[in-house]
Amino acid sequence: MSIVFKFIKRLVIALVSLVVAGVIALLLWRVFSSENPKAMETLTPTDKLVAEYNKSGDELYMFNQKQRSITSAEDNYGYFSITDYAIIPEANEIQTLFRYNTSTLKHTAEDHALEAVPSRDSEVYEVTLLLAIDLTPDNQDDNLGNDPESVRFVRCKGSTVGSDKKNMYNYRRVVFQLDDADVNIKQLLDQRLLLAIYADICYLGDINYDDPDGTLCLYDYLSPNVRLELDKRDVKVLTGKE
Repeated sequence: MSIVFKFIKRLVIALVSLVVAGVIALLLWRVFSSENPKAMETLTPTDKLVAEYNKSGDELYMFNQKQRSITSAEDNYGYFSITDYAIIPEANEIQTLFRYNTSTLKHTAEDHALEAVPSRDSEVYEVTLLLAIDLTPDNQDDNLGNDPESVRFVRCKGSTVGSDKKNMYNYRRVVFQLDDADVNIKQLLDQRLLLAIYADICYLGDINYDDPDGTLCLYDYLSPNVRLELDKRDVKVLTGKE
């Protein structure tokens, strides 16, 4: 009887250990599979950014904030992410890395009553930025509202400059040159007029800025800025030595 008990005990321990090892392996796989492709994190060398780098070198100021990077509303939980972004005041541009899961395409087909699920190789979504600008800087009590007398909203459209796939994830690198929207982000920051920056994601076949498929905050005036450093890949593309 004791021999059978010992055998069962060892079998249970072995099975539990196998399950624990499997869970750990799955978690590690999810962590590493969700990392951004390195090439997609590299800055895009726009003319204005290169010119500013030539002036400032490695001291070029870029920043972002520790904001929520993935949508979490009930109707879009986990659908969309901005996994990396840089606000570059001197170049008056914002560079973003947009990510969505392949399963998000199925949800989009359901949400928009499409006949078929869009291909992961096609362009399915538009990412735009919405800037909230303070019109009454002497009154801080109206900063969180949307009264046109106190807050001006400016929508900025970007350009998709790169795409990639990794496991179940799809990536798009989108660059926003704010000159196109007649906005000077450095001036807004210096004058403390910039209240917030939101990234709105819309299905291209049914764009509705009043009710986007997903929204993420990239910047708010109450959160601290986190300075970003240029890495070797950034320097290579900005100097044309890649």
